[in-house]
Amino acid sequence: MTYTYSDIDAYLNGELTAEEQQQFEQELRSNQQLQEQVNTYRLLNSTVGKHQQAEQTLPQLKQILDPLTHQYFKKEKAKVFTMKRTMYMLAAAASIVLILLVALPGASPDDYSFDAMPGAVVRGAEDDKAKAAQLFNNKQYAEAAKAFQQLKTTSPADAALDFYLGISLLKTEQYAEALPLFETLANGTSVYAEDANFFAALSAYHLKQNEKAKQYAAKMKDGSRYWKNAKAIIKKLK
Repeated sequence: MTYTYSDIDAYLNGELTAEEQQQFEQELRSNQQLQEQVNTYRLLNSTVGKHQQAEQTLPQLKQILDPLTHQYFKKEKAKVFTMKRTMYMLAAAASIVLILLVALPGASPDDYSFDAMPGAVVRGAEDDKAKAAQLFNNKQYAEAAKAFQQLKTTSPADAALDFYLGISLLKTEQYAEALPLFETLANGTSVYAEDANFFAALSAYHLKQNEKAKQYAAKMKDGSRYWKNAKAIIKKLK
C-alpha cells in the first residue's frame, strides 16, 4: 500500500481511525522506505516547531512535501508520487531545514520535542488507552504515567505504550524508571528504537551515568531527529 505525507501527518497527529492506525503501523514495521519518510517528516516538524521563524516556514514545507489536500487515505485514492519526484521534494525541504539549522541556536539535551501519541483520537472509543493518550497529549504527564503503568499490567507488550510512558517519566523527572524502558526499546526492532537511543542517553545523563549516556548518544545517526541533542550530551560530558 502506498502512503502520502498527508497519511504520515495524520498518523503522527493521532488523527487516523483505529483500523487505519493498525494498517499503517503494520506497514511501518516492514517498510523501510516508509520508516525513512516518517523520520524525515518528524525531523522537519521538530525543526520547524522549535523556533518562531521556522514556524512561519511550515506551510511552505508542507506545500513542498504534500501538494495533496489533507484527507484520510481510504476516503479518496491518493496520487502516487514517483520515487524521483519524492526525492526532489525531500531534497528541497532538506535544503530549507539546513538553512534554518545554520541560522538558529544549537540544541541542548533537554530541548526536544515529540509527536502526539497516535491513536488518541479514536471516534466513539473511550477505552483506557485512549484516555491515557489524551492525558499525555494534554501534557498531564504525571497522570499519564500512572495510566500507562496501569495499562502495562493488563496489556501485552506494546512498544508505543513503553515509549510514551518513558516520555511521561522523563517529563516528571523519574529518570531511573524511564531509563530501562528506553534501553529495552533502543535494543529492540520497533519503530521507536532510533529515538529511544537519545532518550536512554538523556535519562542516563540526568542520572550522572556518564559512560552509558555517551554510549547511547553516540548511536544517533547524523541528521536524525535528535542527533543535535545527542551531540549536546556528548559535548557536555567531555
